[in-house]
Order: sequence, then C-alpha cells, then structure tokens
Amino acid sequence: MIKGSKNPNSWRSRGGIGSSAIHLAKNRGAFVATTVKSVDKEFVQQLGADEVIDYTTQSFDDILQDYDAALDTVGGETYRKSFKVLKKSGIIVSMLEQPDLNLMKQYGVRSTFQFTETTKERLTKLTQWIDENDIQVYVEKAFPSSEAAKALDYQKDDHPRRKVIIIM
Repeated sequence: MIKGSKNPNSWRSRGGIGSSAIHLAKNRGAFVATTVKSVDKEFVQQLGADEVIDYTTQSFDDILQDYDAALDTVGGETYRKSFKVLKKSGIIVSMLEQPDLNLMKQYGVRSTFQFTETTKERLTKLTQWIDENDIQVYVEKAFPSSEAAKALDYQKDDHPRRKVIIIM
C-alpha cells in the first residue's frame, strides 16, 4: 500500500512484481506497507517497506487505513479486502481481478486490471530502471539453457523465494 506522497500497498511482495513495486514506490518517496510470510519480513524491509504485515497471523485490513493505492498480486479475498484500506478516490491495480463495480461504488475507489504486455518501449524503460538502480532483480538460481527443463522443475517443485533464470 502507498500512503502520504501516494502511499502504496503491495500484497505478498517477495516476488518479482512486488519487490519491484517496493523499489519504484520508495524511490519516489512513498510510504509502503506490504504483506509477506514472517520468513520474508527482513527481505522486504531491506527493499524499503515501511510496514510489513505477516499475512499468516494478521489481516491487513484490520491494521491499515487511508492508503492511496494498492497493488494486488494475489486476487480473491485479498483483492476484496483491499477496498477497505484505501481512502476515497484511491486505486487498486490488480494483476488477477477484473474491476468489481459494486465494490468500487461502495468504497468510492477506482480499480483497474493490469495485463502486462511486453513491448519494446516497456523493455527499454525496464532496462533504464535497472541501469539506474531504480529496481533490482533478485536471482535465486541460474541455469544454462541446456538445463532449461531442470530450471522449470526447480521453479515448480522447490518454491523458490527469488527469480529462477535461464541463461541463453
């Protein structure tokens, strides 16, 4: 969640989208709240998260209020609860849920669905952000292209906490 100078919330921010969102928001002066398991608390604090909630023991909608924006990478009940923590005219960007018009009307909040489409312009901007250390990519394990199947198995079976990459 973002608060103050456009404060964001980002749910379960240990992954690539969430960790990048923390970097981008903090580099723009935002106060960031997020939810993760306790094992990932230190990691997201190092990224710059100001408030970290363990979603396995606490419900963020009981703790947070008056945020400007939320990034939903979880969907379902998490998406629905996000409306409660935003101020009127706040916005939820969901990677999984189509906007719920009833909840938007009930809470006076905007909602949008973000489908990420790769374009040359977006990749150029992403490269610029990486080059400027605006965002960082956290790699858990790298595999040569000859072991691509092994990389996919590792991703599926070992539940990595960071990115698994295949070097071409």
